[in-house]
Amino acid sequence: MSVPRARWMVMLLLLVGLMAGCSATSENLVIQGISNARDAFEAEPKTDNEEIGQTALYLPNGYIIEEPQDDFNGLITKDGNSFSLSINPNEKAISTLFYDLQKVNPKQQWLVDEKFRQNGRFGFVTVTEIAEDKLELVVGAGGVKITTISTENDLPINMDWMMKTVRSIELDE
Repeated sequence: MSVPRARWMVMLLLLVGLMAGCSATSENLVIQGISNARDAFEAEPKTDNEEIGQTALYLPNGYIIEEPQDDFNGLITKDGNSFSLSINPNEKAISTLFYDLQKVNPKQQWLVDEKFRQNGRFGFVTVTEIAEDKLELVVGAGGVKITTISTENDLPINMDWMMKTVRSIELDE
């Protein structure tokens, strides 16, 4: 094998190795995010520290509920990122309404489609790709959901706090 050909072969092998490493990292981020969401769903709800309308909820430090808002919808922000909160007070903790609405288009491709059930409650996490390195993340529990545009790197932390927040909102079980 000639020297230039060997050099190209080495470069090709390095590139393939790099690409394999990236996909493993991506997969690990998604797996960690789903694990975080499941743990948050199954844990006792966090103590309320904020309100939207008449509804008490938990928000981690640094997250802000923007004005205006109403009793059932709000915009949460942190560091230039926006998160849309929706509450349907007519739905119970077992409700699959928000999940079912996600699934209306049978042709939609899902990077993540996880459902959780525990003690008469339903929760879910869905992720779809909307652009390069832009993912739509929806986290829900019963009649509450939060939607955001996330990067892959932010999936684990977003799935965690978003599930803690939706779980903190009390719905009839």
